[in-house]
Amino acid sequence: MHLAFEKNLVRKLTFTLCGLFMLGISQFAEANTLCVNPSGSQGCYSKIQDAVNHATANDVINVAAGTYNEEVDIGIPLSIIGAGANKTFIDAANLAHGVFVDGYDHPGLNDVTVSNFTVENALYEGVLVVNASDVTISDNTIVNNDQIPHQFTGDHTGCTNQPGNGIYETDETGDCGGAIHLVGTINSIVSGNLITGNADGILISDETAESRNNLFIRNTVKDNPQECGIVLASHPNAGNTTPPFAPHFGVDQNTVSENLSTGNGVQVGGAGAGMFSDGAGQGRVSGNVISGNTLTNNGLGGVALHTHVGPAFGLPADDMSANKIIGNVIAGNLADTADTATPGPVGININSGGGRIASDRDHHLAERHQ
Repeated sequence: MHLAFEKNLVRKLTFTLCGLFMLGISQFAEANTLCVNPSGSQGCYSKIQDAVNHATANDVINVAAGTYNEEVDIGIPLSIIGAGANKTFIDAANLAHGVFVDGYDHPGLNDVTVSNFTVENALYEGVLVVNASDVTISDNTIVNNDQIPHQFTGDHTGCTNQPGNGIYETDETGDCGGAIHLVGTINSIVSGNLITGNADGILISDETAESRNNLFIRNTVKDNPQECGIVLASHPNAGNTTPPFAPHFGVDQNTVSENLSTGNGVQVGGAGAGMFSDGAGQGRVSGNVISGNTLTNNGLGGVALHTHVGPAFGLPADDMSANKIIGNVIAGNLADTADTATPGPVGININSGGGRIASDRDHHLAERHQ
């Protein structure tokens, strides 16, 4: 569970060689602090995006209390820090996202922090991270995003009106959002966020690259009615959205721990925590850990692990191996009534192939965790 924290600490502290140590000092000395306030007074910018556009690598942008009607696009390493989630608001009404950490158009992007904001009213994601590493999304309130009506079409044509024509989101139109969505993201931390009133909560997927070694810890994900609270999903590769589908990049070795996920997916059907491959090609969701979470009153079970292709269809099996579901509190979740239907309310639902319980043992395991 602490692997990501330990790796991050080692990365920051072990400059043992003299040359590397001096480089670290030089980078620190060159970093600037910029400021933003609604009036643009006292030498500050009036828009967060203006400050980002004038920043250089590793700068810190302090954002004063107020409401900022904008989408913030980030393409360099920097930290954007609000005055508190109850004071500093990014209102993305009629815009695609509130915050977009764009490593797709800025290859190699790393070391981005977004903290202490309320991000609200975006058409799609509140916070979208694509092809980046060492990103921290912490202590934010992500509320009332996913304003575009959801409808699962299953056509894998991407998501309209998004930057890049939605190339980094290839699953059904219902997955074109998420309060926080990480795509092709590694070694990143999502912690201490309150996520409520969106279509779904936290989504981790792999359209553009593998998503691995991320940590999702101590978030409160509640009352996101149309999809899962926290979902790890393997989707078709960008640029390969029609048959024959290529093997997917994978969502691997991520840790979901000590989160509260409650009241999610009660309108359409979504689990407290889900691990899914969508059936459009050989997916991989492997080596992930779901531990120490409280998963209650969700619409598709506390934990759902679903694979939708395999030998029963004459296709290569998805790789859903080595996932661990450990020490969670699971109660009051509803039955799955769709393609992986359960006979009643279920704690853990493990399904494969044609949408049936994988084995009697798995069924009994689910019953014991209700």
